[in-house]
Amino acid sequence: MLEKNILDKIADFFKSIGTRKASGEPIDLGRPKHDFETEEKEIHITHDEPVKVKSKAALQDKKDDPVIQLVKDKEGSQKATQTEKEAKKPVTIVATVKPRKELSEAIEALRVQYPWRKLKAEKPLSVQTLPEPFYFLTSDNQPVEAGKFEVSFIKELLTKAAEAGIENKFTFSISSTMSVIVKYKKKLVGRVYLHGRKHHMTFKTDAKIVTEENLTLSECKKLIPIWIGQIKDSLRA
Repeated sequence: MLEKNILDKIADFFKSIGTRKASGEPIDLGRPKHDFETEEKEIHITHDEPVKVKSKAALQDKKDDPVIQLVKDKEGSQKATQTEKEAKKPVTIVATVKPRKELSEAIEALRVQYPWRKLKAEKPLSVQTLPEPFYFLTSDNQPVEAGKFEVSFIKELLTKAAEAGIENKFTFSISSTMSVIVKYKKKLVGRVYLHGRKHHMTFKTDAKIVTEENLTLSECKKLIPIWIGQIKDSLRA
């Protein structure tokens, strides 16, 4: 059966050939055409692009492109460094010295006459404690409590007297004008007024009484050596 089919196909093939006009071309059915007889095919070859070396101008242009950089703030850094240096610097405190009060001619002469360095004793005495509150007696023996300035002045007077080797033989009373009357062994030494903002102090000189006005408490204390020197003179007489 298979052979009959093959034969039938061969017969049909030749029949078909017999019906065609002779063309003079060889019959090459079933054989593939050679490569040189086939249609030409175009093959597109793409070459790699050559590497172009950029010129110096191009490189320079690239350098000119904007570049974001983190730049340290020099000014801020300098200020911070300066602040640290200032913080480390030692603080200099300048003390202002208030000029010494100009005294009257008579009191200035007494101050020069009795310098404290010559009044100090080689063996100072012990300072007696002032009782507080401290009271003065008026002319009619009425007690009057001393103010804080008056207490401070009397303590300074007793301290200077002890350093000068003078025993505590002082008595204190108050006048009707609120001045403290200072006596040593019942002899008048002087007076001091310590109320208000401006004080005054009296001294004996050449059998006269001299008053120095417009003094502060500190200035009154600085004039105590005059009293101490006059007391020492009276003890030698």
